[in-house]
Amino acid sequence: MSYIAKLRPLRQSKIIKILKKNGFKKVREGKHIVFKKFNGKILTTYVPRHREVTVFVLQYIIKQTEKSREEFC
Repeated sequence: MSYIAKLRPLRQSKIIKILKKNGFKKVREGKHIVFKKFNGKILTTYVPRHREVTVFVLQYIIKQTEKSREEFC
């Protein structure tokens, strides 16, 4: 049985740091910060301007970026 790390709310700054480390570039700011990565296909994700990002939104970001849950734990 493999262990799946439990997601917890993360600070916005930590999520941005993880995205930049994985090659995402900030392309626009407004109510949300938009990040894109170009690698054969375009991956786009949105980070809300909140101090802490909820687990629900974090799951959405993980799905959009095609990264593993472990990178965000």
